[in-house]
Amino acid sequence: MSIYFAPALIALLFKLFVLAYVLRGSKVSIVFLSLIIVFAFHNAIEILGYFNVQNDNAVNIFFRLYYIATTYVVLYILLHGLSVSKLENTIVTGLLIALATTISGLIVFTDLVIAGQYSIGYTVTAIKGSLYWLFATYLLIVLLSNFAVISQGYRIAKSRIDAVRCVHSMIALAPVMLIFLLTIIFKIVDIKINATGLIPIATTLFLVIVLKTESKHKLSDLRRVMPLSAERQTSDNFMDLLDNYIQSKNRCNVYKELQAGIEKEIIMYSIKKCGGNISEATRMMGLKNRSTLYSMMTRLDMNLQELKQSTD
Repeated sequence: MSIYFAPALIALLFKLFVLAYVLRGSKVSIVFLSLIIVFAFHNAIEILGYFNVQNDNAVNIFFRLYYIATTYVVLYILLHGLSVSKLENTIVTGLLIALATTISGLIVFTDLVIAGQYSIGYTVTAIKGSLYWLFATYLLIVLLSNFAVISQGYRIAKSRIDAVRCVHSMIALAPVMLIFLLTIIFKIVDIKINATGLIPIATTLFLVIVLKTESKHKLSDLRRVMPLSAERQTSDNFMDLLDNYIQSKNRCNVYKELQAGIEKEIIMYSIKKCGGNISEATRMMGLKNRSTLYSMMTRLDMNLQELKQSTD
């Protein structure tokens, strides 16, 4: 067995361990969970290349799926960078998804991007089609754009936590982006190299860093950036309250408003997440009974019917 087999195998075992860990109840986002699966899929395909079965039709299909997964991994990286940097744009997002879908379709249904694969001794690599340059250009633009986006997000960060998210994102994504960039550049200039020994290491480093910061900074939790989500609305409202408090000249009076505003946001968020069910919201907030919640709402001058209507 070649030593080149080791990185992909170790990385796959590590990702399966992480997957089992998060499935046992660790609080991570669905997006982070899906990334573990995508990266593990990458490693599994890399391992297939070490067995001399690359002429099998099934391997050809999985090899193309590997390239599709790569297409969407880098797409996620950029969307993630845009969200962390608070530079997300609906039109840009739509165009990127459309482009990734188009390239994926070309990879699956034609030989224009990937014309096949061949052995380079210890694994397999792609035979470039006439439109392989489109795939390579897409990866280069997306990855380089992400460096620019996160750097800009750090420069315009309005709070320390925003800056911290950008820094953690750059550190976590740097190994993956660097390896992908080098691989694509070598492919473009026809230097024979296969990244199957490097990409598993890079994606594993990514998971190690993000797993450590996931629960603290919610780096990959898209609920924080979805415009209509309760999490996004509550987060924005919290920041508005805090900004109002910080910018106020008379903080003693504003502090009471801040305290009341935080209580209101917690109540509204709990009721929304429970679909307007007061009993479930009471349990979610750890209160003794519904009367306690009603009393809090009366004190804060909150209208229950309006809250329920907002959840419909």
